[in-house]
Amino acid sequence: MIKEIHRLPHEHVAQVFDFMKYLQQKTQKGCETEIAEYKAMAADAEREREAQEWCGSYFGPARSQ
Repeated sequence: MIKEIHRLPHEHVAQVFDFMKYLQQKTQKGCETEIAEYKAMAADAEREREAQEWCGSYFGPARSQ
């Protein structure tokens, strides 16, 4: 891929870097959104209880340490 980028005219190389920045930002936003969704889910007591019941049915009850 790097070889192909080197073969591009200069103005197209800039577009490749712009697209890479776009993908990096999209990835970062996706991670931030996912983290926020997990936090919201964990804050929902009913969903948290259901998740613990589900996990307990598959893996056994969680032990406190």
